[in-house]
Amino acid sequence: MQTAGTETPIQQADLKTYESPTQWTPSNSQSSLADSSSSIETSADPSDVGSQTTSSDASGSDVVDYYAPDGQPVLRDSSSNRSSSPPTFGNITSKSGECVVRNPTEYITNEELDWVWEHRIGPNADTSDEANWNVMANKNFIMDHLVANNGSMNYCVRWDSTNTLSKSVASKFQGILTRHYNEWNKWLKGYNCWPFEDIKVNMVGFATKDASLLDWTDDSIGQIYEGDLDASEGVPQCPDECYRFYDSVNNVWSDTSACKGEPFDVFLRMTQNIEYGFGFDWGQEVSLNNTLEHINDKNMVYIGHEIGHSFGLPDFYVAKDKPSKDFPRCIMMAASSIIITPSDGWMLRRVLDHVRSV
Repeated sequence: MQTAGTETPIQQADLKTYESPTQWTPSNSQSSLADSSSSIETSADPSDVGSQTTSSDASGSDVVDYYAPDGQPVLRDSSSNRSSSPPTFGNITSKSGECVVRNPTEYITNEELDWVWEHRIGPNADTSDEANWNVMANKNFIMDHLVANNGSMNYCVRWDSTNTLSKSVASKFQGILTRHYNEWNKWLKGYNCWPFEDIKVNMVGFATKDASLLDWTDDSIGQIYEGDLDASEGVPQCPDECYRFYDSVNNVWSDTSACKGEPFDVFLRMTQNIEYGFGFDWGQEVSLNNTLEHINDKNMVYIGHEIGHSFGLPDFYVAKDKPSKDFPRCIMMAASSIIITPSDGWMLRRVLDHVRSV
C-alpha cells in the first residue's frame, strides 16, 4: 500500500511493554482516572521503580500495581470504565473577536506543553530519534482529513487473522471508533474555531485474504476486498486506488477516481499475534485478541492511544521523552490511564494552535 508523506519515512509509534515486575500486557492495562484533579496517594516511593505496590487514590478508583522503570504508575485493571475527563478551558490568551485560544490552569502546565511541542512534535524536534516527528511537515494527520472531509473519516478494516470474523462483531467497529474519535473531539469543540461538533466514522471496506474468513457476503457494512495483499508483509489491504491521502511531494490529495468503491482515509488493522499497537497518519494497528476481549468496553486503551498517534501525539514512556518525571497521567502514557485526560486534550489543542497558525 502506498504510504502518505512520501518525502520522509513513516515512523510508527508503538504502545510498549514493561517487563518489571511482570510484562505490561492488555489484560492488566485497562485502568481509569478518578477525575481531572485527583492524584494517586500511595505510601510507595515512586522512585522505587519496578517494585510491586498496591495503592489507590482517595476514591479507591485507581490502583497502582507498580511503577515502571521511568517512574510512571502502572494501574490495575478497573471495572470502572468511565468517559474521558471533562474538558477544561483555562485562561483566554486570544484577543476579542479572534478564535478563542487558551492556556491551561490545572493538571498540566503551559511550560510542559511548550516542551512537548519544542522537543517532540514541532519543527525543532530531533527527528533522528524515531520517537519524535514534525507534525508541521505532514498534512496527512487526522485533523487534515477531517477538514478535507467536512468532519468525517472513512475506514478500511484489514483483517490480519486466520480466524473467522462474524458480522455481529464487525458491526461494532464503527461504534468503537466513533466513540473514541469523539472523546478526543471533546477537547477541540469550541476551541480555536474548530468547526466540528461531532466526528462521523464510516466503514467503507473490509480486506481479507479469503472471503470465507468473513461470515457475511453482502456490502452492508462496507465493501469486501479479497486477496489484495501488500507487498511488504502479505497483509490484506483495500485497493491502493481507493487510498485517499495528502501527497506531500506534489502537495495535492491523491486521485481516487479509479476506486470502484468508497475511498478510505485510514485503516484499522486487526493483527492476531501482537500484544501492542501502532498508530500514525495511516491509521491504527491493534491487537486482535485484546480488541475482542474488550469489544464491549466503553473505553479501549489501545484504540484511544493509537488514535492519539494519528492526531500527531507521541508516546511518553521513558524519561528523555517527558518534560519532567512527574508528567501528569495521559492516555499517550497509556499504562497510566485508560481515558483521555487533560494532558492529552491540551496537547491536542496545541497541535491545532500551530496547524492553524500557518
